[in-house]
Amino acid sequence: MYWRHYKRFIFVLLVQFVLMGCSSPVSERPAVKLAISPWPGYEFIYLAKAQGYFEQVGANITIVELGSLTESLRAYTNGHVDGFASTLVEAVQAEPFGGEPLKIVLFTDYSNGGDVILARSPVQSIQDLSGKQVGCEISSLGIYVLERALAQAGMSLDQVNVVNQEQPEGKDNMLHQAIDALVTYPPTSIELLKQPDINLIFSSAEIPRQIIDTLSISERVLQEHPDLVSKIHQAWKLTLEYVEQNPDEAVAKMAKRERLSISDFSAALADMEILTAKDQASMLSGSEIPALVEQVCRTLVHVNALDYECANYPDLMYKIK
Repeated sequence: MYWRHYKRFIFVLLVQFVLMGCSSPVSERPAVKLAISPWPGYEFIYLAKAQGYFEQVGANITIVELGSLTESLRAYTNGHVDGFASTLVEAVQAEPFGGEPLKIVLFTDYSNGGDVILARSPVQSIQDLSGKQVGCEISSLGIYVLERALAQAGMSLDQVNVVNQEQPEGKDNMLHQAIDALVTYPPTSIELLKQPDINLIFSSAEIPRQIIDTLSISERVLQEHPDLVSKIHQAWKLTLEYVEQNPDEAVAKMAKRERLSISDFSAALADMEILTAKDQASMLSGSEIPALVEQVCRTLVHVNALDYECANYPDLMYKIK
């Protein structure tokens, strides 16, 4: 009798052990580390994490907060994170700069005025930048925006003195009059525009739908987590539904993280188009973004920010199965 009870007890323990191994909680799975830098469009990713939507859909995501797009790109190419939020520029640069092959898995927003060039008086236009010190992130979005702005004005990079500046350093140098202009974006641009001698001379509204923000993840990690993209899209949908249903609460949370007033953050959002969950499938499978990838690549090669044969650039789009 005792032996039968003992065998039953051992059997129950073994079954429980097997079931625990087959259904390990999200928190016990290896976390996917994503680098995020300040930008209102990326706040929706933070919000998904803060509201518990990643966990709700079964995705174990760790957010790594960094100070600029350049830092996020560097963290990825150095293997410190599994993916990063950035513009298409950094996504294009990642693999040629030594990072693991990656795929764009999510489009967060189009910048329709959020990316800007600010200048100190007496500079009032792009043409006035001739011979001036212009700060920008050379290995990032900044050089792309500057080249596009100069090209529209019939100018080239040779006509300005480009100074490599990441966002925190660029802000300080503008405030201390060490540079004449800066390629920047919120929250830095909002802080600088409060200064009476700093004005806006160019914005991404003048190059519509050319600057798009993305979330990219290593192909290796995607192969290890075949359902990760689907879960990220589910969490994105839940986040946008939360924002739609609770706009004041959601904006207040995101503005606080960006260290902006609610009105300033709302104004920044007005300068971008947040892309919905429905947008993702068509954008990942369409022809518009691959064409833009090649355009970005050619521009970066033209300004010596990239050494690559753009016609052979690999397909960056994640294919939804």
